[in-house]
Amino acid sequence: MITEVDDALCVLLGRALPEGTMVRLDPPKPTWQTERPSKAIDLFLFGLHDDPKGRQSGFDEVRDTRGAVMSRREPIRRCELSYLVTARAPKISEEHRLLDIALRTMIFTDMLPADCLPSGLADTGAPVFVNVTDKEPGALWSSLGMPARAAFVVKISAPFIPEPDTDLAPPAEKIALNTGQEVRPPQGPLAPSGPKKWVRTPGPEPAPEPAITPNGDSPVPARKGRKP
Repeated sequence: MITEVDDALCVLLGRALPEGTMVRLDPPKPTWQTERPSKAIDLFLFGLHDDPKGRQSGFDEVRDTRGAVMSRREPIRRCELSYLVTARAPKISEEHRLLDIALRTMIFTDMLPADCLPSGLADTGAPVFVNVTDKEPGALWSSLGMPARAAFVVKISAPFIPEPDTDLAPPAEKIALNTGQEVRPPQGPLAPSGPKKWVRTPGPEPAPEPAITPNGDSPVPARKGRKP
């Protein structure tokens, strides 16, 4: 990913700068003081950080024509790359002119154009963001042991694509439904010792209604015994 961002920035600046101007990735070095300068814009990568603002959630899945999951990939992460941008030319006025073109190009570029991206970055389909920061590079020049020069810092937020996970369980070919599955009683101290059976028992038979005589009296049942 780092080399692809390098290449994309070189293409972006290279087509905006005057003919004969080089775009280099060389770090600043003390020998610049004695070397014969040539027209060039130097991009020095000095910082790499995780970019939590660009994190995504959820997994990306690749499915076949039947809809089965063939691979699964973790969410895209982003890395922030910090570049020190400076210019070199035989004259200070020429350096400032080159630096002005580079700064204008970066300020008006929110995302790296698709035609600047190498295939690796373009295939991700994720944007590469560009941001000129307000970071002062004076301390950086001091740490490099060099006198300060006109420069600015640009930060690039680029996607990191995880490797897909293809070690997945094979999809189910069929589903068997067993409608005669036995339902077991609950287990525990309150559970009955055996299977619970529900038995319907007959209730008491209703008493026969007394017969009614024509005069409205109920007959008196005859007493059993010997005949007189």
